[in-house]
Amino acid sequence: SDDMLAPQPIQPTPSVAIIGGGIGGAFAAWWLRNASPAVRIDVYERSSAVGGRTLDTGEGDASVELGASMAIVQNRYVAEAATALGLSRQLRSEARGRGGGRLGIVGANGRIVFEEAPSGVQTAWRLLSRYGLRPLHRLRRRGSEFISNFSRLYEAQAAGRAFREADDLLAAAGLEAWPRMTCAAAMAEA
Repeated sequence: SDDMLAPQPIQPTPSVAIIGGGIGGAFAAWWLRNASPAVRIDVYERSSAVGGRTLDTGEGDASVELGASMAIVQNRYVAEAATALGLSRQLRSEARGRGGGRLGIVGANGRIVFEEAPSGVQTAWRLLSRYGLRPLHRLRRRGSEFISNFSRLYEAQAAGRAFREADDLLAAAGLEAWPRMTCAAAMAEA
């Protein structure tokens, strides 16, 4: 028929720009690729390497991991992504060490103010000696509160809520103050 010979409009390939090549940008690109294989995805990263805060810096024994090496089991998206990417997961209670590295706390001046000891008993003693029992209890309570509030995001999404602004998303979870709060202020309020 003549309709088949008529030129058909060309549908442009959808394009999406993702700003930042850290774990969030990588996850967004992965999710988008799975949701819509035909979309063109451009990831823009200002540094010379991707990975964001998941990168290591330094050399040999002086290297410092700049991001999380673990995630809470309540974070469903991280768990689902790890499974889909074929990454092995291990509960902390099952882990032997953490890959040979030690946890450290860096102060405002950029110097290490606390470093995990080789044994759990020594680490507990260092924490208690440096910070005291009450602040450590506050930290544990703050962590539990954050995880509980974070879980509200799944409930909001299951109810079909979408968020135009990051502040709206944080407010739905009761976490709107967290990005603007120093660790010291969070501990003082706990």
